[in-house]
Amino acid sequence: MMTSFDDIDVETTKISLDDLAEVLSAIANKSRLQLIESLLEGPSEFSELKEIVNLSKTALAHHLEKLVSFGILVNTSRGKYKLSEDGKVLFFAIKEAFLKSQVKRKMEAKRKADHYQRLYSGKKQDELDVQFIRLLPMRVVSFQAISETPENDAYKKLREWAEPKGYFDDLEKNPIYGFNNPNPSPSKKEYGYEFWLVVDSDFKSDEVTVKDIPESFNVVTRCIVEDPVRDIGGAWKKILQWIKEHKIKFAGRCGIEKVIVPSHSGEGFILDIYIPVEEDSIPKDLK
Repeated sequence: MMTSFDDIDVETTKISLDDLAEVLSAIANKSRLQLIESLLEGPSEFSELKEIVNLSKTALAHHLEKLVSFGILVNTSRGKYKLSEDGKVLFFAIKEAFLKSQVKRKMEAKRKADHYQRLYSGKKQDELDVQFIRLLPMRVVSFQAISETPENDAYKKLREWAEPKGYFDDLEKNPIYGFNNPNPSPSKKEYGYEFWLVVDSDFKSDEVTVKDIPESFNVVTRCIVEDPVRDIGGAWKKILQWIKEHKIKFAGRCGIEKVIVPSHSGEGFILDIYIPVEEDSIPKDLK
């Protein structure tokens, strides 16, 4: 089990940063990490390792020599290598630290965001894809801001509370919804925005606002956002017009926006727009 950082005595664990940098540089290479991981299963011949990393003989020999020189690998006989005990300890320590880190979570979130961005980059914004989705009752934590930039301000509050707790790791398990509250007014620069983060049904807290949201039946469309004012406003206008054209009755509750891919670069993101409607007012040919 990995030692908690709170239990570490910094004074007694001081080391040369130059030495640490050299050791880390010895394994800071994808091919070398592949070699180490493959040797966890047992010793291997040079020819076997060459097939695993798909390198030339010269390049492989260079990587092996580097790892042997730092005691991470052992050359047991001519052309045969195994992972040393120190090598195992070092590899597993770094791997476990990475698995528990915020860095891993952010990299995975960015990778997923990039995937969705590529997936939808070819779609035209004028294509209206409509679905009917029922949202079951849910418990949420709420973060609201009233300012000239309430979306950013409310999201900052949400992120500061939720990200360290791991709630951003899986947006399917803990989806995020948002909506204007109160709505913009022509006479005021300031307006409000509120975010909901879905939590477990038994969640309780004195530090954040907790709400129980009733079930709703919704008309839903996806919005790929590059220019928030143009794209989000345009998507809302189109879906509301579509509902009116099909004579579907509104349920009398505010629409909400569900974050599908949050912005990690500040340039673009993807969200779904949910409009609560009366289920029995939907024409049969649309169901």
